[in-house]
Amino acid sequence: MRSEPSAVAFGPLVLKFGGSVLCGESDLAWVAEAVAAEEARCPGPGGTVVVVSAFGATTDALFARAAELHPGAEARVAELASTGEEGAAALFDMALVAAGRRPVLVPGAELGILTEGPLLDADPVAFDPTAIATGLAQSGLVVVPGFVARDRQARPSLLGRGGSDLTALLLAHHLGARGCVLLKDVDGIHRHDPKVAPGSPSAGAPSQRLEHLALADLAPFAGQVLQPKAAAFAAAVGRGFTLGRPDAPERRTQVG
Repeated sequence: MRSEPSAVAFGPLVLKFGGSVLCGESDLAWVAEAVAAEEARCPGPGGTVVVVSAFGATTDALFARAAELHPGAEARVAELASTGEEGAAALFDMALVAAGRRPVLVPGAELGILTEGPLLDADPVAFDPTAIATGLAQSGLVVVPGFVARDRQARPSLLGRGGSDLTALLLAHHLGARGCVLLKDVDGIHRHDPKVAPGSPSAGAPSQRLEHLALADLAPFAGQVLQPKAAAFAAAVGRGFTLGRPDAPERRTQVG
């Protein structure tokens, strides 16, 4: 994938807010405080980039609706599905403004991620940091939609289900981020899926949270709370990150 990571020692902090913690517009009430808390935990001069997923089950609903209206029409499905992240990012931006911040919103069409392959499960092949770098220079705080990109014909493309993880890690790598935090509804990565209820037929041994995990050991946990493509990318480029709940920073997993 073209575009080497920035040589700046203290790049931006990259935060990804997943749909599991942004279940609806009511969750926007606490996002400005959460962003400020993460910035305080990882201070630096490089600003902050926030990657936003669609609210809750919005993407599922959009895919279902597209299947009813245009089954098999990948370009139209990608365009419709991308509205979930685009709308959530715009509302997140407004919530920050209401809290007194001055973010710059970069829409998917300007994000600079170029893809190849199937439009609904595309692979990033190049990244142009211009729009994000400009936004960081203007305000120090940039909000972007996750999951969405553009192909060589400038059509909306998607990075596969759970692709906001890949967006965040890709940006962190190429922008030389000083930190990357994937905020989800679980307190880190566990040896056994923490969402499987103990005692259920599918439950194995009791869940055990991992405080630290090497990138080389990440693959077996891909698909549990992290998109497999994102896990493979992080391991391939050596991009470390932290994963866990917004309200429990002491119970997160540090990867890398």
